[in-house]
Amino acid sequence: MSDSKGLQDTYYLPIGLTSLQKDLVEILISIHTKSLLQYCKSDALSSFPECKSDTELVLPPLSAAQLTGMLAVNIRAAANHPCLLVEHYMPRQLLLMEPGERLIRASDKFRKMAMLLNSIFTRDRKRFPQPMHITILSHSVKELDIIEGYLLGKPIKLKRISGTSLFNEKHLYSDADTSSSTPVPTPTHTKDEYEYGEKKFKSRPSDTSDWLFLATTTHLSRAADLLDDYNIDMVIGFDPLIDENLESFERMRRNGKHVPLIKLLVKDSPDHYVLAHSKTNGHEGDLFLDSLLHFVHNRHEIVEQRQTEWIGDFVEEILSGNSQASLKLPPCNLANGEKNASLLDDLVNYTGHMKLSGGVFDLKAVNQDLDLKLYQNKIMDLIVRRLIECEQAYAVRQEQVLGKRLRETMRQNEIDQIKVESGQMYKKLKEGEGPLNDSTKRLNKAQNDVTKLKEQQEQIEQRRLALQTVAEDGNASEQLALKQEKLMNLRAELNTLIQENSRQAAANDELRLQYQARSSEAANESLVLKTLQKNRDELKARLEGPTVSINSSGALEQESRLREELVRVVQQSHFLQGYIKRIQKQYPINGSQSSKKPATAPGNSRTRSSRSSAPVYT
Repeated sequence: MSDSKGLQDTYYLPIGLTSLQKDLVEILISIHTKSLLQYCKSDALSSFPECKSDTELVLPPLSAAQLTGMLAVNIRAAANHPCLLVEHYMPRQLLLMEPGERLIRASDKFRKMAMLLNSIFTRDRKRFPQPMHITILSHSVKELDIIEGYLLGKPIKLKRISGTSLFNEKHLYSDADTSSSTPVPTPTHTKDEYEYGEKKFKSRPSDTSDWLFLATTTHLSRAADLLDDYNIDMVIGFDPLIDENLESFERMRRNGKHVPLIKLLVKDSPDHYVLAHSKTNGHEGDLFLDSLLHFVHNRHEIVEQRQTEWIGDFVEEILSGNSQASLKLPPCNLANGEKNASLLDDLVNYTGHMKLSGGVFDLKAVNQDLDLKLYQNKIMDLIVRRLIECEQAYAVRQEQVLGKRLRETMRQNEIDQIKVESGQMYKKLKEGEGPLNDSTKRLNKAQNDVTKLKEQQEQIEQRRLALQTVAEDGNASEQLALKQEKLMNLRAELNTLIQENSRQAAANDELRLQYQARSSEAANESLVLKTLQKNRDELKARLEGPTVSINSSGALEQESRLREELVRVVQQSHFLQGYIKRIQKQYPINGSQSSKKPATAPGNSRTRSSRSSAPVYT
């Protein structure tokens, strides 16, 4: 079967069955073995042993068609959740107080739903910052109660559309535009008054919580505008038979919006068979029977998938709007096993019934007429017996676990005791290391002293032997004279060396004094040199400073001005000299002419001695 059917935005998630669900399915098939054979008009019914029951029927017996229909309904209920098998009132406090993980662990469909929602809630908020609006569609209101019981307390906002909510968290759904149409009166206070607007109208942080809307398939199919007030982004369907072409889905996808429909489908279930053959087999009765027979034959092939890493990849592809998101899903195809066994063999083959140790429960086919009350009692009796067997097996295994735990505790105690003893021994060893090291040091010192004493003893022994040899020798006086002569020579040589040493010491002292004097002179010259260098640096800085530059530029300007003045004066001098020469040529002046002039009266002292400045016309 294809991963998408009908609309392009429809996806099928393959679901398995837990061990508890398989046990319930086997119990249902054992009760409906006779009715299913009767409904199929199988020849194996004649070989089926008749069983007489002492229980009298209070109500009219159920027909084979009625029992077969009840079998299909109960199989669908058990495949969804074991609590849906028996139609009784579920206490509200039980759903509120039961831990969420414990509430869903009995159903693989609820587990996959939890993983799918968790992948959506924990998505990358940087890539997908907008809040999600998700709708969950279930078969019945009681199934919604279980879903809501699990979702209560999660970091989301819940809104129950179908049925009564278990606990009203008072979440209000509103659009992004929250502007009011009511006119706001203009404030009458003046600007001098205190303004409270900063405190009253502080901007609140935007709410990015995801929304979940819970509704039933029947409610949605009968009310097309049920979800029109909510901007739905995704639909998760517990009912795989829901029509993808409902008007409600068309309303959700208005304006070309991408709204994926994710259906949770139990593999090889009657619903799976109906979806795969609804277009090829037009007779509803045959399709209904064939779907039940397919499930009976292939129910042992339904396994619970342990690897669920693909759910995160699938959710990321869905949120990204990738049309190839279905490639991330596991294949969801019908089993094509050959039917070598007969229908009776398939019905009484309870291999899906988990074998438990410590129990005596033996599942057998029920071969008697049943009314509604007896049918419910049979289901309750078999389930209770199975639960009792589970409790007994649990007690046996718990006893085994406790025994192993006790043995492990004793082993751990022995290990701890060994560790304590090892610690004590290690402590004693560390405490004995100090005296041992001291003893080792004393031993090494004693051995070194013994070695030195042995060497001294050997030297003394050699001297003793030498003296003994000298004492025994007759030429001792000659040797003594030679030794004395040698000693005198050595003393004379020593005196010479002492005198030479004294002379060289005096020369060394003189050289040291010279070195000190020259070092002092060098230090003084070094100070003088540093002073000169400092003065040179200061003069260089002053020379390169702005004052010298200004004085220099001023002097240059003055020099230029004086040169121009000198040129002007020289030109004026040349002009005057030429002018004088020209005047002299015009008016020759000499001493003879001046003498021929009449003498001036002595009393006439007002004679003008200079030339008149009036023009002369010749």
